[in-house]
Amino acid sequence: MTYPALKKSLWFMVILWSSLSLTSLPAKATVADGVYAYEKGDYQKARMEWLPYAALGNPNALYNLGQLSRMGRGVEKDYTKAREYYLRAAEKGHVGAQRNLGTLYYFGRLGEVDYAKAHKWLLKAAKNGDARSQLMTGTMYYNGEAVEKDPLKAYAWISLSAQSGLGNAKTSLDKLNGAMTPEDIEKAKKLIPAMISRQLSPDDVGLMVKQPDSTAPKMAEITPPPAPSKTAETPAPEQTAGITADDNYRIQLGSFRAEDLAQKTLDNLQEKFADIIGNHQGTIEFADLGEKGIYYRLQLSPFQDRASANALCAQLTQAGQGCYVLKR
Repeated sequence: MTYPALKKSLWFMVILWSSLSLTSLPAKATVADGVYAYEKGDYQKARMEWLPYAALGNPNALYNLGQLSRMGRGVEKDYTKAREYYLRAAEKGHVGAQRNLGTLYYFGRLGEVDYAKAHKWLLKAAKNGDARSQLMTGTMYYNGEAVEKDPLKAYAWISLSAQSGLGNAKTSLDKLNGAMTPEDIEKAKKLIPAMISRQLSPDDVGLMVKQPDSTAPKMAEITPPPAPSKTAETPAPEQTAGITADDNYRIQLGSFRAEDLAQKTLDNLQEKFADIIGNHQGTIEFADLGEKGIYYRLQLSPFQDRASANALCAQLTQAGQGCYVLKR
């Protein structure tokens, strides 16, 4: 080979090596640039930043593209496409993708509800330290959704979730504390240390599109069975999550586009009007209104008849809190 030819060959190798080096750069910088563009509202630019890294299997890029498809930002809303991205990221251990994949199955976003697949992915995310998944996993154990009912596991998972500060988890834990015996609670607490495999690291969160307030999954609520009577009476049937026989009417306190704002408002109202609300349960009702968007409705329940609901609503109104009564 002549010198000019050798020189030309060397230059080609340098250019090729440079090109390969660019494709193998750490994903953090470019994925982070995509998150920055997303937060600025430039969803198309964010998508273009993430696509090449998703092609290389970067789990954060895959998760973020799933978020775009789930929310319809920069692309058409497509739950099936979101599932594809989430699944690829979830199989690589991405906690947010595991959680969101589970919620797609739990809430039937892909057609029919599939509790078995929901539990599979929510349990993985719960073990990896995700508080929302811990609450939903605990709820599934309490209700017997895809698994046998297990109050001890339910308590353990919900307790873990409550430790992170999640408001719905604290409410559910309070109910379980009032319904379970001290002995069972102690047994449940002993399960906790072996349940967590790891906690979310800063890198997991820093390169992820935040779960948007208006599309965060609704947390299933728990209504524990009543405490056993001290007299020998026929035991009341166990209650599960959802509408009870006495839940004919509810009081609505407000409606929000952001779940965290709804939860914060609910916590404040329950503290401010504790004497009026009494034993009534504060809940956040998830409402998907299609083109109008997703809303989170603050409600109090249960009320057996409209008169009792109207009476409490009148007390709240007199105290300065607007409300109205609705029939289930």
